[in-house]
Amino acid sequence: MKIAMVTPYDLAVPSGVNTHAQYLADAFRNWGHEVQVIGPASQALPRTSTSPRVLGRARPVRAGGSVARIALSYRLGHSVRTLLRREAFDIVHLHEPLMPTLPLQFLRHSHAVNIATFHAAEPIGRRLGQIAAPLLARWLNRLDARIAVSAVAGAQAEHYLGRPCEVIPNCINVAAFARAAPLPADPPQGLHENRRTILFVGRQEPRKGLAHLLTAYGRLRAQRPDAQLVIVGPLSPLGRRQRNRVQRQGWKDVIFTGAVSQTDLLHYYQTADLLCAPATGGESFGLILVEAMAAGLPIVASAIPGYRDLLGRSEAGVMVPPQDPTSLAEALITLLDDQSARTAMGAAGRRRAETFRVETVGQQVLALYDHHLNRQGRAAG
Repeated sequence: MKIAMVTPYDLAVPSGVNTHAQYLADAFRNWGHEVQVIGPASQALPRTSTSPRVLGRARPVRAGGSVARIALSYRLGHSVRTLLRREAFDIVHLHEPLMPTLPLQFLRHSHAVNIATFHAAEPIGRRLGQIAAPLLARWLNRLDARIAVSAVAGAQAEHYLGRPCEVIPNCINVAAFARAAPLPADPPQGLHENRRTILFVGRQEPRKGLAHLLTAYGRLRAQRPDAQLVIVGPLSPLGRRQRNRVQRQGWKDVIFTGAVSQTDLLHYYQTADLLCAPATGGESFGLILVEAMAAGLPIVASAIPGYRDLLGRSEAGVMVPPQDPTSLAEALITLLDDQSARTAMGAAGRRRAETFRVETVGQQVLALYDHHLNRQGRAAG
């Protein structure tokens, strides 16, 4: 089977959508299929036999408390048509098909079996979808199947598509997160392996809730002087402001690592005492929660819809009201003080993470591909 895995987001910057697409692509290749990951990029990428194919230059666009790095050029149509003619894909799998402009160009010109995955749950995405869907109805009718990564994402997509989505979740390489990872070769200054460690992973954007976590940590650190907060992710302008806030307070137990390698990320997951995910909203799934669960790391998370779907009945963590630093600090202190609860949550998380194995999710997606190829009377290459 020959598959195009198309993402609208900057391939040079980590994101949940790109991670999911890459995991699927790697699994499909391992099972004998030919896969190209295609998307825009803001810089040159390493060139290997499995490197993504770059189409378009990604630029930052602010929306909904986040920054989407996407290609906005409407001149991509020619490149897309040329690629589609040359490669003759059996499947074109579009992640966020309504995002400008690369997925839309594929949807417009593809004559393959067209599969869409909807990831978003931000309110602005719902509004844009309501506006765009009627205008793009002719192209949306080219979709042979619609996937949503969660019930929350599905409800949003169905609202403007007017038809249901099949829920197939995001996936990860569970085995990789369960394996021991070495110490970072160049650990950040101030990191102490023997401290109780609260871990934050992700982009430093308003909706990720880092400001609320820092407020909560300011209340916690007076009671738990043996704690430290490790913040993993590329430093954004907001992140720099938060780092300056920490430096003004003189909190040497708050460590900003900046961007890290996948191996170093695994180490932080495996050596922390708990993950804190204080997002304020707009999360349809929560890939970092699954990564933490696979590593056996207990979780304190905001009780937002996307996280409730994932964590609510799993016993892998506790949930607190969003944007409530007092409740967040209380939950963090309680869990840091309760080793048996952390152990039980870690074990429950590992069980829950099995649902999101790339091997399991990948087979669900392949079955969908096969079904629609057979409906069209095509034989997969």
